[in-house]
Amino acid sequence: MEAFSVEELARTSDDTVVRRRFDRRNRMWFVLLLLFFVLVCMIEIGTSTERDAVEKQPYIAVANAAIVAVLLLVMLDTRRLHRPPKRFSYTAVTRLVRDHVTAVMIGWAIVQNILVISFVHDRDAWMAWAIVFPFLFIAVRLIPAEAFLMHGVFFAVAVVRALLSGMPLPHLVGAISATAVTNLGILGIVLVLSRRMRKELVDDWTLRRSQAREQLRMRDELQFARELQTSMLPDATPRVDWLDISAVSLPASEVGGDYYDYFEAGEGRLAIVSSDVAGHGLASGLVLSAFRGGFVLLRDALGDPGYVLTRLDDLVAHTSRKRMLVTAAILLLDRDKHHAAVASAGHPPILFRHGDSVRAIEAFAPPLGTRLQWNVPRRELTIEAGDVFVLHTDGLYETLNVHGEAYGLDRLMQTMRDHEMTSAESLRDAIVRDVETFRGSVEQADDITVVVVRV
Repeated sequence: MEAFSVEELARTSDDTVVRRRFDRRNRMWFVLLLLFFVLVCMIEIGTSTERDAVEKQPYIAVANAAIVAVLLLVMLDTRRLHRPPKRFSYTAVTRLVRDHVTAVMIGWAIVQNILVISFVHDRDAWMAWAIVFPFLFIAVRLIPAEAFLMHGVFFAVAVVRALLSGMPLPHLVGAISATAVTNLGILGIVLVLSRRMRKELVDDWTLRRSQAREQLRMRDELQFARELQTSMLPDATPRVDWLDISAVSLPASEVGGDYYDYFEAGEGRLAIVSSDVAGHGLASGLVLSAFRGGFVLLRDALGDPGYVLTRLDDLVAHTSRKRMLVTAAILLLDRDKHHAAVASAGHPPILFRHGDSVRAIEAFAPPLGTRLQWNVPRRELTIEAGDVFVLHTDGLYETLNVHGEAYGLDRLMQTMRDHEMTSAESLRDAIVRDVETFRGSVEQADDITVVVVRV
């Protein structure tokens, strides 16, 4: 069966697929028949007698051989339609023949039958051809109208030839009866085999088409979920004159499990949150939607990040009977107090650059949703102008290269040290570029989110 895209599988009708499959089989058999008739023409030319020359039969055989040879070259050229073009090609004719191969074969079969039956003078010879010719097409697959047309013409040509031959009535009746039985028998076999193949194709195609339509439906739903999940991420960074913020989230599938956002927590205070639902895909996106809703409802309490994460732990634990885990970190920055607070629940450590040094702000705790009793760890530090924070998800430092090596926190921290800090956006781009260079040709396995905050 030819390779089809999901869209083609979903919209292609039964008749179209049957036609394509019949044509594919008939194309192969057509080439074999052409090779056979090239040989027949060569034999006729080589064994022509003086009487044949007077009646111009060799010239007919030569002309027929030329027609058959050209058709054979065109049929062989159909195999090259999807290959780089050569210096000479019958491209237009080839495409026409390929798209209507069964019709071309039937037309050629009728013409070939007329030539063979009409220009063979020996009664036994043309009678033999009239009987043998239908058998040559027993392997083709035709719809009923095509089969009746071809074998009907075969029978009609034989009847006309018998009537014009002047043979005695008993021989005439025998010849017509023999050709009638032969063509009816072959016609019946072709119709039965073609119907059986059509049924197998339709049964297989019905299943494949339903699967393709289901894939399209799921893809549309995933696309909608992806758009919904993307809409939950902030459109732009908050406009505050004391912070330079830049962020990016790169999902590994249609719907990501990473989330980041910004919330004002009072005058001169901004909370930056980063979270990661275990895994990625539609299920993660659904949990993430509920999780983001929890942040929105608790935004007035973000002055106490530990309290917010405790409440969100209850939310995640009771969102679904199936246990889902979410890691999260909150960075609360206070402009007036020159103060930063970090609370984390199983999230990768926030990286902090002060001057030329870079360190990880560790806050070990289980993820949200474990249904364990625990206290959210909290870290406090003083901030100055020029300090930089990097929030990220584990998809970044767990990125693997072609050798199976992980990107790691050390390399991320080194990138922060080496970067000439001109803006948050420039550092964000440098980190993403370094990760992509490290990964090389390896497919991204997990969602990657990076949030850079420069005081």
